[in-house]
Formats: sequence, C-alpha cells, structure tokens
Amino acid sequence: MSSKSTVDYIVVGGGTAGVVIASRLSQYLPSADIVLLEAGLYGIDDPIITNPLHPFHEVVSSRYVINYSTTPQSHCNNREILNLAGRMLSGSSGINVGVWLRASNTDYALVAQKAGHERFTFENLLPYFRKVENYWDKDADAKYHGFEGPIQTVPPRNYPLKSCVQKSAEALGNHYNSDSMAGDPTGLVELTQCYKATSESSATRQHSGKVYDLSKVDVRCETPVTRILFDDTKRAIGVELLSGEKIYANKEVIVSCGSQKTPQILMLSGIGPSSELSKHSIPQVVDSPGVGQNLFDHASITQYFKLRHPEKGFAVPFKGQEKPEFGQGFPWDWMLFNNIAPTHLKPSLLADNAQGADNWTHPHLQEKRCHYMCIPLYFPMLVTPEYNPNIELMGGTHIALTSLDLLPISRGTVTLRSADPRDEPLIDPKYMSTATDRFILRTAVRTNLLLTETEPLKSEIFGEDPPADPQWPALTSKSSDEEIDARIAGFLQTIAHPMGTCALGTVLDDEFKVKGVQGLRVCDASVFPEPIGAMPGQTVYALAELCADLVAGGA
Repeated sequence: MSSKSTVDYIVVGGGTAGVVIASRLSQYLPSADIVLLEAGLYGIDDPIITNPLHPFHEVVSSRYVINYSTTPQSHCNNREILNLAGRMLSGSSGINVGVWLRASNTDYALVAQKAGHERFTFENLLPYFRKVENYWDKDADAKYHGFEGPIQTVPPRNYPLKSCVQKSAEALGNHYNSDSMAGDPTGLVELTQCYKATSESSATRQHSGKVYDLSKVDVRCETPVTRILFDDTKRAIGVELLSGEKIYANKEVIVSCGSQKTPQILMLSGIGPSSELSKHSIPQVVDSPGVGQNLFDHASITQYFKLRHPEKGFAVPFKGQEKPEFGQGFPWDWMLFNNIAPTHLKPSLLADNAQGADNWTHPHLQEKRCHYMCIPLYFPMLVTPEYNPNIELMGGTHIALTSLDLLPISRGTVTLRSADPRDEPLIDPKYMSTATDRFILRTAVRTNLLLTETEPLKSEIFGEDPPADPQWPALTSKSSDEEIDARIAGFLQTIAHPMGTCALGTVLDDEFKVKGVQGLRVCDASVFPEPIGAMPGQTVYALAELCADLVAGGA
C-alpha cells in the first residue's frame, strides 16, 4: 500500500484501541483511506509477544516496552514507581497478562453519568463486549457473552491448590461467582485470559494487532507523531511526524496513544491547561484544563508465602502435579473481588473531605462496587534477590498473594517535561495520597493475610516470608495499621492500568470528540472519567468498537 500524504482518517497510536478503530473503519467505510501511525515496532509475530508464558523479565526488558516511571511518590517513601506500557503495534495488549474481565454495572453507570450519555452503561456496552469476544464456554449465557468475536479466550485451569484456596475464601464468607461478566463481579471469580489455545499444552496471546484485520489500512510503525495540525477554524487537518513530515486528514484525526502519551500529544498541539502550555511557550489552540489531569491507576503490593510441603507440587514448576493445560496460561486460577461496606469506608472518605461522603452519595458508597481484588499466584511473581534471596522464582517453594486497590480516589497528573516531543511526560499518579486509598489497600492486604490464616490453606503454608531487611517484620492479620501502611509505602507497585487523563465529560464529549475543536477524537484508556473495578482491557476494546461505530455513523 502506497504511503499517501493526504488520507481520510488518521489514527494516531496503534495500541489496543487504535488498531480496533482503524480496522473497523476500513470495514465500515471501504472506500476510505485510513492510515494508522504507531511509534513502536511491528513485532506482533515475535515469540516474545505471541507466547504468553515467555519469561516476564525478558518481555519487560524488550524493545516492545516503554518505561513511564513515575515522579518520586511522597506517600511511597519518595520512590519512583516502575510503570511500563507496550510500545508496539497492539500496544499493551501485546505484553500484558491478558486477564479478561468486566467491571460492575454500577461502575459503567457512573461512567455514563459523567460522560453524559447512556451509551456507556453496562447494558448499552453489552453488544460491544459480545462483538469483541469469542468466549471459551459455548454454554455460557449468550446475553452476556459473544462466541464469534476476534478475541478468543481460554478456560480457567485447575491448579493443585485451587480447591484449598476456594475453601479458605468461602470460609471467610466469600461466595463463588459463576459469571463475573454479567454485571456483578463481586466474590470468588475464576480466571479467564484472552489467549487462544493452540494445543492441549500451549496458547498464543490475543493482541489487537494480531487478531483485527488491518489489510486495508496503511499501517506505519516506527512513525511517532509530535502534534496535531489545525486550521484557522480549529479543525484538525492532520499531524506532524517527528521526522517533520506532515500527513493530512480530509475527515478526522483519532488519537489512541494511551493515558500517558495522549495528553502529551494534545498539549504539544496546543490543547491543555493554559498554565501548562504557557510554561512551555506552546501556542494555545484550546484552554482545556482537564487534559493530563484526573490520572488514576491500580496500585498493588505482592507478598510471598512459604509452602510447608513443597514436595506436594503446589507451586511452579508443579513437580509431580503437572498437567498439559498449565501451558495455556498464567499460573493462577482465582480472583477475589470485594466490596467494602459503606459504614466501614465512609470514615476514610470523610477524612479526605470527599464530596458526597456525608450524605452517602459518593460513588464508592454505591452497591456492587469492587473496591479491591486479591489474587493468589502459584509462584513468587516479581520477587528479586534484593527483596529476599531465599525466595527462588521457579523453585516451587513459595506462592504469592497480590492485593490491588481497584477504585483509587487519589488523582494525579500527566504534565510536560518540556516542549520537546522526544522527552517523555512527567507521570505523577499520587499513589496512596488519600486516607481512602490507604484504607482500601490495607483492607486488601488484611484479606490476603486472613486467607493464609484460614483452613485449609493455613495448614499448607508457614506464613509470610518478608523482605530480607530486618526493618520489615513478617505481617499477619493482627499487624497494626501502621505496620501494613509502612510495608505498602516501601513496596507498592503498579500493574500499569493508568486511566482518566482525557476524560469523557470534561476533555471529551459523549462521542469521544475533543471539546473546543472539530475533527478530533480520543479513544483509549485515557477517556475513563471514573475508575472501574476490573482490569480495563476488555472495556477498552468495547469502547474502541463503540468509537468506530460513532465515527462511521452507525451508533
């Protein structure tokens, strides 16, 4: 396909959403010229990408990943938190763990409320969830699941500790949820991943650039965009590349570069807070105070627990307990989604002076919201010799439990380091900067600790193997709030789900159009006005499908 200097549609960013939008537009508008510009490499057939069980440390250190590490986080011992994203065709869907989830219908109702349109409710997004999905269980309810979509999934696996973990979780009052994707994910949920089984013992990652048809799209990788071009009427007419080349759009420009890069591109183009633009002497096109604001992310902490009987094969490499199906996905089988009772959460919200806390209308006090998640992993994920040299990553002696704050109320920023597009933006999520976030993640940690102290799991582990540094004692469910908070501050990480920096309802209207200009839309994880209590991947796919429908006039 020849490279034209003038096309109908320019999609900036070939990540999860950008690929979907470009692909669907090429189907819905077959006579249109569409170019997809991706700053990263092609890479979709590289074994590092296609093999979902490729060693994680090799994936994150590969040329397909960019590091958006944060500024020093004042509530995390001033640490700069590692913050990775995919930089390739497919974006982060090419490197992530592939957890296939939806949030609660309450979460989507809040998104719709803030966006200003009912199209973002759970019921109205369902057609797009189904359209994306090729669900593994063909007997599942067709109201909630699709069976012919491009994204195939693999069923949950039965690891040796699965029944033990389930019984302990249920003993703590958690119910088994047979279909978390029907609008209420609370409870004990089995893992589904967006991988495609290639044999009884292998699978391949389902990432957007691999499974969506781009044969009729002019795909240009290693083509970073520096800014959007506007005419005198504030209509987007094209883009300028880092090379200096300009490409013009007859109809629209759609930006899908992710929550870190999309606001940077908008600000470099003159759309953003006037104070930020003037600081860097960028001519203002539109004063849009919300660009780069409202950043939120799913923060986490992982703890490690030593098995009493490693000879039982309860952890990777599952010696003596191996099954072919273990080669089809990541070594975990359960996720525990929990709602914190409003009476327990309200004091923290009041301490943060959160609007609506006093009269019980704050979003966190609504039903079916999943404030936190607990994940048992059957290997000590991300452990390093510096953390504890006695914990061997693949030794079969330890499991890990990860605690996640799914609904942070802390709000951070993405701002410009300079006006040079080659400089990455400044990322400040302000992790744990509110009493509510500290309470939520502390509660998640206590839940995981209680899980390990409850039979039958209790009889299978010794307890936590803490960091080697003696300043960090082993934690139990009886540990003080101060001890848990100190551990969180010292070891908090992110699972890299940044959202919110070009939000619907503030920066964007209810059709993803950038307010104040014409011919420009944004669709990626930056559009979320409110956190959702789930991994966001499936929702980003659905939003991209919706956006393509809107651009093509079908929604």
